Amino acid sequence: MKLIAVLVAVAVLAGGWLIRPRTLQLDSARTGDLTLQKFIDEHYEGPGHRLAIAVIGDNSMAFAGRGANEHSRFEIGSVSKAMTGLLLADSVRRGEVKLDQEVGSLLPLGDTETAGVTLEDLATHYSGLPRTSTNPFVTVRSFVASLSAGNPYPYDVDDLLAQAQSAGTGGRGQPEYSNLGGALVGQALARKAGKSYPQLLRERLLDPLQMQETTVPTTDAGAAPEGYSSGGRKEAPWIQDGYAPAGGVVSSSGDLALLVQSRLRGIGVEALAPKRDFEDGDKIGLFWITSPLRGTDHAMVWHNGGTGGYRSFVGLDLERKRAVVVLSDVAADVDDFAQELLAAS
Repeated sequence: MKLIAVLVAVAVLAGGWLIRPRTLQLDSARTGDLTLQKFIDEHYEGPGHRLAIAVIGDNSMAFAGRGANEHSRFEIGSVSKAMTGLLLADSVRRGEVKLDQEVGSLLPLGDTETAGVTLEDLATHYSGLPRTSTNPFVTVRSFVASLSAGNPYPYDVDDLLAQAQSAGTGGRGQPEYSNLGGALVGQALARKAGKSYPQLLRERLLDPLQMQETTVPTTDAGAAPEGYSSGGRKEAPWIQDGYAPAGGVVSSSGDLALLVQSRLRGIGVEALAPKRDFEDGDKIGLFWITSPLRGTDHAMVWHNGGTGGYRSFVGLDLERKRAVVVLSDVAADVDDFAQELLAAS
C-alpha cells in the first residue's frame, strides 16, 4: 500500500505541475471543402485543436479540416476494434476460425474461465471479461498513467495473456464493454494466421484498400503527433502491442474514408450486421454497433474511439449510402457532432 501511495503522489505531482495545460481553440488553418467548413463553423461546439472530417458516399468523398487534412494522422482508439471485427469476419470467410470457437483453442490461456469464451462472445462484448485487467498493480499503473498523461496500455502479448488468465467472466451472457476482450480477438486471429497483429491488419485490410497512412505504432517514432486532454494538457502517445487490436491503430480521415466506402459498396458487411442486443437498446455485430440515427428514421452503424489525447468516430447510414469520419486530437467527445454530420442532407 505504501508503494501505491507513493506512485499516486508522483502521478499527481506530474499531472498537476510538470505538464501544464493550455487553452485550446480550433486551429485557424482551413483545408478542404468549403461547405464542410461552414458545417464546422455552425455545429462544432467542443474544445478543439486539430480536426479532420470526411463525408463519404459509395462514389464520392469530401474532406475538410482545421490544422489538418485528409492525410493527417490521428490515434483512433477503439475504432481499432471495428477493424478487428472486419478481420474476424474475413477469417471466418477463409475457414480459419468459427464464431462459436473458444478462444482457448487459439491462445494459450490454460484451464481458465477466459479460455472457454467464444470469439463471438468477445466480439459482441458478451464474454463477461472486465474492461481491463483487475490485477491491482495493473489498475494502479493505469491510474498513474491517467494522472500523469502517460500510456495505460504498455503491455506486450504475453502480458495480455497473463491478464486474461487471471480475469473472471462472472458477467458472461450480458453486454459489458471490454478492451481486454477486444484485444484477445485480434491476437487470436493473428496467432492462427502465424503473424503479428500489425502484419495481419496490413496484409488483409490495409493493403487491399490502399490504406497506406494507417499503422500500428510500436515506438514513439511511429506515433501520431501529441494530442491533448479536454483541458489542454499534452498527452503521451498510446503505443500498444498486446492491446493493439482494441485501440492501438493510427489513421487518417482519408484512409478511414476508404474503409467505410468499401462497406457502403457491400464489401465485408458481415461484420456490421447485428447479432445481439447491446446497451441502451442498441444492437451489436462484430464490434460494430447499430443505433437509431438521431433526427432521422434511419439506423446508423458506428464505432467511436478515445485515447488520452484523441477522439474518433466512424458512422454509416447504409440505407442512404452515406458515411462520415470525424477525428480530433483533443480528448473531448465528437459523437454528437458526427451524428449531426451523418444525418445532414
